[in-house]
Amino acid sequence: MTAGLVALCGVSCFLLCFTDSFRDNKGNICHGFATFRGLWVIDGPTTLPPELAAKYCLRFIDFMHAIMSALVFAAVAMFDQNVVGCFFPEPSNQVQEVLTALPVGIGVICSMLFVVFPTRRHGIGFPLATE
Repeated sequence: MTAGLVALCGVSCFLLCFTDSFRDNKGNICHGFATFRGLWVIDGPTTLPPELAAKYCLRFIDFMHAIMSALVFAAVAMFDQNVVGCFFPEPSNQVQEVLTALPVGIGVICSMLFVVFPTRRHGIGFPLATE
């Protein structure tokens, strides 16, 4: 049960990195998933013109952010003693050292990569610029 919940949350962290938002002609905020062809709008009949849709196409950085977000989620989950207790009821000293050091390493490396390679996506719930 715990493995399923942790996996579901990890997949949601991964997938939500591909969401983006934009303002339609009426000024309403619309949300969608980025695809290789543009933005697939999920909350309305609004469609984007092809020249604007190209701005929202998937890029390599999106996959990089998605993987790093899932890794950061896994690192946070590995800090929780209840989750660790489910998977490792009586960890050996070596496993305990790995469970202590690995989340910190993942956090430091992913934080540096997030700063060096920022994303331009405005996911669901993130504010849009007032352009």
